[in-house]
Amino acid sequence: MPQQPPRRFIAAIVLGAALIPLNSTMIAVALPAIGETFSVSPGDLTFWLVTSYLLVNIILQSPAGKLGDMVGRRRAFGIGLSLFAVGVLIATFAPFLAAVVASRILMAAGGAMLLPNAMALLRTVIAEERRPRAFGYFGAMLGASAATGPLVGGFLTEYYGWEAIFLVNLPILLLSWILVQSDSSYERESMENHGSRSKFDFTGMGLLAISLGFIVTGMKSDGLWPLVAIVFGGLGLYGFTRWERRTPDPLIDLQLFRSIPFVIGGSVIGLQNLGMYALLFQLPFLLIGWYQLDPVTIGQILLAMTIFMVLFSSIGGRMAELLGTRTTVLLGLFTSLIGMIMLLATTGSATLWWMSISLAWVGGGIGMVMGPAQAAALSAISPEQSGVASGVLSTMRYLGGVAGITIISTVLTDTDPAVMLEQNKLCFGIYVGVYLLALLLALMLPGRANALGVKP
Repeated sequence: MPQQPPRRFIAAIVLGAALIPLNSTMIAVALPAIGETFSVSPGDLTFWLVTSYLLVNIILQSPAGKLGDMVGRRRAFGIGLSLFAVGVLIATFAPFLAAVVASRILMAAGGAMLLPNAMALLRTVIAEERRPRAFGYFGAMLGASAATGPLVGGFLTEYYGWEAIFLVNLPILLLSWILVQSDSSYERESMENHGSRSKFDFTGMGLLAISLGFIVTGMKSDGLWPLVAIVFGGLGLYGFTRWERRTPDPLIDLQLFRSIPFVIGGSVIGLQNLGMYALLFQLPFLLIGWYQLDPVTIGQILLAMTIFMVLFSSIGGRMAELLGTRTTVLLGLFTSLIGMIMLLATTGSATLWWMSISLAWVGGGIGMVMGPAQAAALSAISPEQSGVASGVLSTMRYLGGVAGITIISTVLTDTDPAVMLEQNKLCFGIYVGVYLLALLLALMLPGRANALGVKP
């Protein structure tokens, strides 16, 4: 049993990990200001600064966890902090858009290093009987960080410029790095009982990166290139699946997809994430272009969605215990669908209060679904596969985010208020269809998380 770690060590881990969701949502409110600086359309800007961030996270999450096993979690965590810091510095003083894009890629690579190794460190240094509570607090901190991102981003952008949303990370990164390096005894503990001999699946990582790159960039092109890109991307994904079946250390364990509850649970999570990410990055452009709002007010409005998402994440777990997994997920999806329909029906004419209420419905439904859907997916597999399965679910979650950002970057192509309003309505209509699809899929979930008789 590991000795009780000092609070400063745990604080370092939590501080570093909390930067990931904070920076994922904080930039949403700053995008219009960045677009004005570099004269870039909303769709293109979202594509380059958000999609690239999500794609890097998809590709590097699993290898980052393996690196922690090989070189030590504390050391890998420090590498993640360093990469994140370099990205922050580049963005703060970026003279052109390409530099900001490069900085976001570095921040994503650092974030991919931070999260899996933070969770592994907590699991290693905290006694078993204290882990449930510790991970509960850890999850709450990540949720609170995501919820406050738009508000913090709006305040910094309004009063200090969009560069401040990057610069504000530096003191937190420095403090986390100093605290996590202050006690080397946990390096030894983080390596105990692991001795991983697994290797990086560089081939799989390359095939996945190339395939997704073709598909996503193809959707942002004209002429024949979209068709060519999708064909090459599809061939790349086929090669990726063939390789993953053969390699002893796959990036993604494809055997997991033989479980229908796992596939359905992961698909529901991905579809919900599509709507959440798309809304989070679409609405600032609508609220500035049509309602002429300032970034602080926009952050307050978006807070309605994110804060209800955090509040209902705990309620959803309790509801699943009383009503069953399938019923809870269906209720949550229906709640989010109502919010989406409210946004679609009143786009351009809704008051800010009505829009906040609509977003609260969407966020509450998302929070209600996430925990039960993940529990249903993980309960459908054997306990020894839970770590690999969690990584796959994380990948499906990020893929949903990439799909959502790709939709708005493809649809939102005009800054004229009237045209932009119609394009926003089209986006809301797409989200309604996505949530209807999620509802149909959720009907195939088991009634309870342990319905298959496999212990979580």
